[in-house]
Amino acid sequence: MEKPIEQALNDCLFFSVKKLDRLLNKMADEAFKKTGLTPTYGFILLILKEKDGLPQKDIAQLLCSAPSTIARFVEKLEYKGYIKTVSDGRLSLVYLTDQGREFVKEIDSSWEELHHAYQEILGSVESEYLSKAINSATEKLQKK
Repeated sequence: MEKPIEQALNDCLFFSVKKLDRLLNKMADEAFKKTGLTPTYGFILLILKEKDGLPQKDIAQLLCSAPSTIARFVEKLEYKGYIKTVSDGRLSLVYLTDQGREFVKEIDSSWEELHHAYQEILGSVESEYLSKAINSATEKLQKK
């Protein structure tokens, strides 16, 4: 006998992760709304806060995104004045501007707000457990 569709969907890792992804995206969009940027833009600025002068390809790797996708994000952040790119041979290095360094404080606040929002619902123990389990599964699937 086949499972009812609701159970089949909920037993499917792909469906469950996508459902969680949609919910977390809503929470992240809400937390980052005050910055005027989507979370991915914020994550790029947070990366540069810690690793200023990073090549675009390294940013793409950290965010598990295509380099062409990150190039579009970088272009918009540069237009807004938060970052600057410097060509170094074949590499395009990305740096925070003074305006970007100041703005990243708002991004930090949004990042904390997002963490607080889901930890308030899930608790810090379950949040940490889920992050570790998802990262472990991701690593295993990437090795395939």
